[in-house]
Amino acid sequence: MKDGYFLAEGCQNTFLIYDAATRRTLDPAFLKWVHSYLIKEKRDDAMILVDGQADGDTFSARMVVLGVDAELGEFCGNGSRACAAYLFSHYPQYINFNLISNRGVHRLLRHSDGTYSTFLPRVNFEINRKFIAKPEMFDKNGRFYSFEFKGKHLFYADAIEPHLIVQEKLSDDELEELGKAVNQLKDLFPLGINVNSCRVINDHAIRVRTFERGVQRLTQACGTGSCCSSAWFLKDEDGRVQVTTLGGQLEIALGPDGLELRGPATIESFHPFDESNPL
Repeated sequence: MKDGYFLAEGCQNTFLIYDAATRRTLDPAFLKWVHSYLIKEKRDDAMILVDGQADGDTFSARMVVLGVDAELGEFCGNGSRACAAYLFSHYPQYINFNLISNRGVHRLLRHSDGTYSTFLPRVNFEINRKFIAKPEMFDKNGRFYSFEFKGKHLFYADAIEPHLIVQEKLSDDELEELGKAVNQLKDLFPLGINVNSCRVINDHAIRVRTFERGVQRLTQACGTGSCCSSAWFLKDEDGRVQVTTLGGQLEIALGPDGLELRGPATIESFHPFDESNPL
């Protein structure tokens, strides 16, 4: 394709997708360039596809997540489905697609109803020192670790991205205030952390609202936050959960070998890079 980027969305979270599959690495100047367009387009994150590899009828690429804070994220669930929508529509010569992260290879599926699936490892509930600098601040409550902050019990989980979960009805203002306060605790969360408000609808459904660390505000939906909240709701047992977010419906299926994150994603439009950009 001509050098440029696509705008995309997944559950109304907005993305910039740049296909750099022919590149093996990304230098800081290039990331700064992409970030300038991310800010210009007022999107939530940029998804950069790097190091494309073909193997028969399968195409794989590493997904680099660049946030509006100019930091690299670990993963993005809704963004991964936006990448799936892009790959299935723009690489018709292949049948199967994978995304590669620092946690391994993640299979992508396209469904006849216009939704896409990303397959991830099971949610981790053990303290990860990469994300938690002071594990002693957390208490173990049965299966889960939590710490108390501003009178609330926040439970730890990570689905490649790190999350805290509070089972409480919070207003948007309350959740945003909590998320910003938690992310000020750099001695405890050196890379920042996502904060989820999880409300039970019934035995098979929850409502999730997320403050995302990469944008430092609430977003319409969070794929990995929905995965963590669903696994916590199921007490880490196998099952299916319907997740309601402001941006739409997600379905999380937990099985013995991992989990499936399924939901909508669309590619909106293509925009060529401005050649006058000095970078």
